Order: sequence, then C-alpha cells, then structure tokens
Amino acid sequence: MKTYDSQNKLVGEINTTFMQDGTVVTTNTIYNANSGQAISQHISVRNAQGKVTTRNTFGGKLLP
Repeated sequence: MKTYDSQNKLVGEINTTFMQDGTVVTTNTIYNANSGQAISQHISVRNAQGKVTTRNTFGGKLLP
C-alpha cells in the first residue's frame, strides 16, 4: 500500500510478503516527498513459530 501527499508525491509505503515456510515480512518505508529518497524503514519479521524480530534503518532502506 502506498501513501501520497496532497500534491500526489509518495510519502510512505507498506509491503507484506508471505513466505512458503510461514514467515511473514512486513516493511514500512517513509520517503522524503521532495526528493523521493527513503528517510527510514521499519522491518518486522514473524517466523512460523510466532517469534517477531524488528529492525529500523534511517537514511535509506534495506528491503524493497
């Protein structure tokens, strides 16, 4: 899902991927509306047993 500002510029994006082994990867990326560059990204991974791990990055992004 993508989020746009009032001038139709991309400001955020959430992606969820379901893997065959039951793992779910969710990324939440925030963009600079003026330059289009990623400001930060939050990555959440839930494995098949329900354990959740998270990672935050600033100044870019790790996953698409």
